Amino acid sequence: MAEVAVTLRLMPESAEVDLSMLETAIKERIKVHSISREPIAFGLEALRVIAVVEDAAGGTEPLERELAGLPGVGNVQVIGLTRLL
Repeated sequence: MAEVAVTLRLMPESAEVDLSMLETAIKERIKVHSISREPIAFGLEALRVIAVVEDAAGGTEPLERELAGLPGVGNVQVIGLTRLL
């Protein structure tokens, strides 16, 4: 089965969330290609995560649920999807 690279934006619940701890928790749960920080406004940063998942029924929902359940995550948004060869 093919794999897809999913680009997600994770918004923290507040500016006080420790993004380094959140990055570690993400890497422990899913197969991550890269994580970067994206400035939003007034000191708030989002995490841009590129994850590699199997191209299966259900799409990105299981991945989104997994990440939304992490402590400190306020919102998860898929912003890109690319099939890997």
